Amino acid sequence: MSYSDWVLAGTALFLGFVALFVPFISEWIKRRLYAPDLHVAYSHSPPASHLTYWGSRTDPSLQEPVYFFRLDVKNEGRSQARRCEALLEELWLFDAAGKPHRIPRFSPVKLRYDERGTMFVDINPDRSIFWNIGHISSLAQQSREEEAHFIDVPGQHADVSRFMMELIEYPYGQANCMVPGEYGLTIAVHSENSPPSKVYLKVNWSGKWQDTEESMFREIVISQVGRFDK
Repeated sequence: MSYSDWVLAGTALFLGFVALFVPFISEWIKRRLYAPDLHVAYSHSPPASHLTYWGSRTDPSLQEPVYFFRLDVKNEGRSQARRCEALLEELWLFDAAGKPHRIPRFSPVKLRYDERGTMFVDINPDRSIFWNIGHISSLAQQSREEEAHFIDVPGQHADVSRFMMELIEYPYGQANCMVPGEYGLTIAVHSENSPPSKVYLKVNWSGKWQDTEESMFREIVISQVGRFDK
């Protein structure tokens, strides 16, 4: 082969290489510069955590008080975060010495975004949404509507007010509510096109119902902390 033939062959190979890998490089740049960027945080005050009321379509007069606790999920990236879902990945119990112990064989479960059971949520850039963690209903509402569905953590527990986690399903009969005590929650928000974002919450719950937010938020204190296994 002559020198010009080698040049032509090399040029053809280079152009073929460029044609093959440019789409991958372009997609990589797009993901790096324009990818969604999820951030998850918790605030122990309204509007994230607040007092509201249960209603009923069949009984408009029903207004039972309930406290809801929610995560603030924000997309700080430059493109839409698609098909987001929040999972409760781990449940921890603290002993009397303040040491956390992870409940074994706890299967990750989806947290309910809304009462309609929405499975996935798209989040636009520079947009925040609230995602349910759990709620505490009045004792009357718990006795009337929720008591039959309680699955407590292991042990003997008195008939007290419970923090009901907002789960879409309850697999294998594992715990779905918290009686008085100290707990840790590991929650991750996943998206189809961005890395997951995790948050770690410590829950101190007395089991005592109060009628006002100011008083109730002293009976239950939820704070954002670091990992429990460090």
